[in-house]
Amino acid sequence: MATGTEPLEQNDAVPLARRRKAKRRLVIIIAAVLLAAGAWWYFEKALSLPLAEITSFGSSVASSTVADIRNFSAPSPIQMVTKAFPKAANTLTVAGIIEQTNAQRAANGGLPPLAEDPTLDDIATLRIDNMFAGQYFAHVNPATGESAITVASSVGYAYLAIGENLALGLYDGDAGVVDAWMGSPGHRANILDVHYTQIGVAVRKGMFQGQETWIAVQVFGRPASDCSAPDATMKANIDNYQNQLAAMKAALTAERSSIEAMQPQSGPAYNQQVESYNALVAQYNALADELKAAIDEYNAQANAFNQCLAN
Repeated sequence: MATGTEPLEQNDAVPLARRRKAKRRLVIIIAAVLLAAGAWWYFEKALSLPLAEITSFGSSVASSTVADIRNFSAPSPIQMVTKAFPKAANTLTVAGIIEQTNAQRAANGGLPPLAEDPTLDDIATLRIDNMFAGQYFAHVNPATGESAITVASSVGYAYLAIGENLALGLYDGDAGVVDAWMGSPGHRANILDVHYTQIGVAVRKGMFQGQETWIAVQVFGRPASDCSAPDATMKANIDNYQNQLAAMKAALTAERSSIEAMQPQSGPAYNQQVESYNALVAQYNALADELKAAIDEYNAQANAFNQCLAN
């Protein structure tokens, strides 16, 4: 009986050890599978790159409006019927007309005197020459289109504002022609305009349409050098930046839609596309910051220019 039971015990021990070994292998396999699954989730899911965001600034930034008073004030020219003034009384002079004009400015609101400018004197002289040569009396030559504006451009007078008063006929001296202008609303407005700082005058007696008479010309101006205009190059750069950003934003919108459509949103291909998108977003945001700084500086210049024009 004793010899019969020993083999039975040995036979039972062999399968038990094998079962234990198999169980250990199964546990190891399950652990390896779980570890691999966890690693796959970590690398493929947890490490998926987030999408960067575009700087939002467009709605809060706007260019300042740059005021422009480059007006040409041209009231209907005054033409006086010839009167029998004494010869000395109807003589006109440049210095006298400027003196009488500034006296009217002082008497009407204490306005500062206008400074005689040689270039404006030249413009006034060219205007008189043209009127006598063309035998017309108007702010614009009906045959050639010449005006104080075209003459100012030809002689290089850059201005913020310009105006012209004309008079034809015999007047009671310098005071008489200035009084005639002051009696006309449009001419008076030119003489008392607070924006003008300079004046040019020309007078001449000559044959006009068969009669000897005087033509007097006043040209008022405010030179462009009085106010520093905003930097035109900066404005061009701002426009260029805005065009670049518009194109970049369109490309980013299309690329983001492509990324969001990827299923699943994971893996090297996904991350590679996200990296490309985020790099473009960084470029966009950097350019947007440059644009905002440029707009702020341009707006400061525009505001200073507008305040100067208002004074």
